[in-house]
Amino acid sequence: MYDFFLFETFPHQQASIASYTLDGKKVWLKKASKRNSRLVYLPLSLLAKWLSVEALKPVPNIGGQQSITNESARIKALSKAGIAVPTILAESPDAILLADVGSEEAPSQTLLDKLLAAQQVEEIDHYLTMGIQALNDVHARQCYLSEAFARNILVTQESIVFIDFETDPGIYHTPINCMVRDWYCFIFSLYGKLSKRELHREQLPLALLAGLNQAQPQVRESFLTSLSRLKRLRRIPFHRFGSDGKKIAITLDALSTLDQQLRTT
Repeated sequence: MYDFFLFETFPHQQASIASYTLDGKKVWLKKASKRNSRLVYLPLSLLAKWLSVEALKPVPNIGGQQSITNESARIKALSKAGIAVPTILAESPDAILLADVGSEEAPSQTLLDKLLAAQQVEEIDHYLTMGIQALNDVHARQCYLSEAFARNILVTQESIVFIDFETDPGIYHTPINCMVRDWYCFIFSLYGKLSKRELHREQLPLALLAGLNQAQPQVRESFLTSLSRLKRLRRIPFHRFGSDGKKIAITLDALSTLDQQLRTT
């Protein structure tokens, strides 16, 4: 049934990903999207080289069938390692059909949405801790994610499920740098969306400090080394460059404080 649905549906699907109801259950169909130019990653490549921070070197998502191949291989590898990821229902070189990780009674939400909706300190701490502990668990199993943004971390019935594996950072990075990259994706995605929320900004450093102190020692040391180099960016007046620039400035200030705290604990 799933194979037939996949082959019948994906040629007519316009979006790269869409949801359907099949046999009373929600499913997601991802199809090979248009290939992206590697040139869009050039600025970040130059930045990583200038700062000598390998973990910042971009992992291109070139689209096409390779993104589907990566998605399938990474989901299978992470699932085998005991990490919660979506179930593959059917696949082809051009598309993949995934089971929804939630249910009709308890639909999943992204970690970002959970945090945006949280109004109390206890609730904010709860979801931050959930996400950070799940990330540390991935690394403790000697694995890494693809794009560890808060929007790619789902909360379902008080558990965490990771999604979006169109890239494989391990092709470009060592395993440790992949894990450090996970931390940067996670941190920048949170500050980028929560920078205007004072209560969230107050709780974020505390949660991150606790999480990094519980991280794998080699990951923490590598993260600290990269932090000292990343602080050079604070010389650039990002706050003058509109709302996005202000978010970057806030994040860099937070990382500088985090660097100091990690070195004194």
